Amino acid sequence: MVKQVPTKDASILGIMRTAAFSTGFKEARAGKPIRYEAYEHDANGQWNYERGRMLGLIFTGPLKVGRAINRGAALHFSVAIHQKIIL
Repeated sequence: MVKQVPTKDASILGIMRTAAFSTGFKEARAGKPIRYEAYEHDANGQWNYERGRMLGLIFTGPLKVGRAINRGAALHFSVAIHQKIIL
């Protein structure tokens, strides 16, 4: 049996600020297929990449305004997590 890896809490903005999330978001918006091998040696990176892709498919606005996370994107991401659309 595989042991569960240790977990820790992460904030919405903390997740959204990662390079993996941004890459996933941009690739989904560009219509690129998912890269299954992306971040294969980084479990958190994989999760964030996939979360970014999912947000990129349901949110039509920009991820960032300047260097800051777009508040609308953060709101959509938060609601999608709350509604279990994104895990």
